[in-house]
Amino acid sequence: MAVPRFNHRRSRRRASFGILLIVLYTAALGTRTCAAELEPSLRGYGEDFSQQYTALTKKILLSGIELERFSLNYRMESARQPRFRKLRYFLAQEAGASCGLAFEITGIDQFGTGRRHPLQINQRALRNSLKAAMTGSIIAGSGSCLELAFNALQAVKNKRHGFDSASANRYVVSKLKQIDELLAQRDALVAAHTDHPAYERAVLEGKILKEMRGAFVNEYAHFNANSRSYLAFQNLFFLLNAGFNAVGATAAGLAARALTHPNLNGPANILFIVSGGLASIAPWLSTAAKVLMRKHATAVLTRQLNEKPEFNLTEFAALRKILEEHLPGAEGSLIPSLRATQRLALYTESNDLFRKQLDSETKTMRHLEKIALETSFLGPAIGGALMTQGILGTVGFYKYRVRIRKQLNLFFYGSTTGCVGTSMAVVGNAAWFLASLSYEHHLSKQKRLPAQLIKERLEHIDELERTVRAL
Repeated sequence: MAVPRFNHRRSRRRASFGILLIVLYTAALGTRTCAAELEPSLRGYGEDFSQQYTALTKKILLSGIELERFSLNYRMESARQPRFRKLRYFLAQEAGASCGLAFEITGIDQFGTGRRHPLQINQRALRNSLKAAMTGSIIAGSGSCLELAFNALQAVKNKRHGFDSASANRYVVSKLKQIDELLAQRDALVAAHTDHPAYERAVLEGKILKEMRGAFVNEYAHFNANSRSYLAFQNLFFLLNAGFNAVGATAAGLAARALTHPNLNGPANILFIVSGGLASIAPWLSTAAKVLMRKHATAVLTRQLNEKPEFNLTEFAALRKILEEHLPGAEGSLIPSLRATQRLALYTESNDLFRKQLDSETKTMRHLEKIALETSFLGPAIGGALMTQGILGTVGFYKYRVRIRKQLNLFFYGSTTGCVGTSMAVVGNAAWFLASLSYEHHLSKQKRLPAQLIKERLEHIDELERTVRAL
C-alpha cells in the first residue's frame, strides 16, 4: 500500500496565504479603529473624497439656506404692524386735530368780536370749544398710548418666538459658528487633495461659499438695523405725541377755567407754548433716535460677530461668473454640488436688487403711514403755529393786563395762527392716509408689498433647499 507523500512546498504556500489573510484582517480592523477616531463631523462620509466633499458642501449650503430663511422671517415678523393700526391711529389724530380746529375757529370769532366789544364775548361758546380741544387732545394722546401698548405686546410675542433682536443675534452667531466649522473642515479636505483633478473647481466653490456666508450675514445685519431703528423712531414719536397732547389737554382745561379765573390765562398760554414746542421737535428727536439706534444695532452685532457684516457684490459677481464657466466641465465630475452652489449664488447675487426694492417700497410706505404731525417738514410748521399762538397769548396776558382790547387783539392773532396750524394737521392727516391706502393698493396689485416680496423670496429658498437636498 502506497503511503501518501507529504508536500512541504504546498504546506508552506498555505501557511503564507493564511498569514496574509491574518495581516489583511488586522489592517482592516485598524482602519475601522482609525475611522472611529476621526473627527466626529467627518464620520459617515465614506472613504471617497467626492462623498466627503459633497456631504460637507451640502451641509454648508443647507446651513446658509437656514440662515437666509431666518433672516427673511425675522424681517417680516419684526416689521409686522398691528391690524387696523393705520385706520385707528388716523382717526385718533384726526379727532384731536379737528377738535383743535373747532376751538381755533370759535376763538377767531369770539376774540374778533371782543377786540372791538369786549363785553360781547360769548364765554359759553369759548368754554365749550376749549373743552372740545381738551377732549380731542385726550383722544389723540390716548391713541398714541394704545399704539405703544400694541408695540409692547408685539415685542413680547416676537421674544416668545425668537424674533426679538437679542435672540435673533444669538441664533445668527451660533449658525455662523457652525458654518465656519464646516468651511474649515471642507478647506482641510480640499487641501489634502491638491492633486485631485477637480481641485481648482473645489477651491473656487469654496470662495463662493465664503462670499455667500458674508452676503447672508450682511443681509441680516441690514434687516436688523432697519427694523430696530424704525421701531425706535415709532416708539419715541408715540411717546412724544402722547406727551404734547397731554400738555395740550392740560392747557385747554386751564384756559377753560381761566374764563372765570383770569389769573390762569398766563399758565395756560405757557403750556400751549410747551405743547407746540414738543410738536415741533418730535419729528427731529424721533429721527435722531432712529439714526442712533441704527448705529447701535450695527455696533452690537459687529461686536457679537467679531467682524463687520460687509459684502462686496462686485467681487462676488466676478467669482460667480468664473464658476459658471466651470459648469460645463462639471458634468459627471467628482463634485456634483457645483450646480446647486451656482443656483444659490445666483439667488445671493439677486439679493442686492431684492433688498433695494424692499427698502424702496418700505421707505415709501412708512413715509405715507406717517401722520401730518410726524413728517419732518409739516410737523415743525404745525407745532410752530401752535407755539406762536401760546407766545402771543402769554405776551397779551402779562404785558396788557389792564388793556383788554390789546390783550384780546393778540388772542385773536393767536387763534388765527393756530387755525392755520390745525387746518394743516386736519388736511395733512387725511391726505397722508388716502395716499397711503392708494399706494398700498397699487403695490398689492403688482405683488410688490414688502410682505409679498419676502414671501416670494421664501418660496425661492424652499425650491433651492429641495435642489440641495437632492445632492
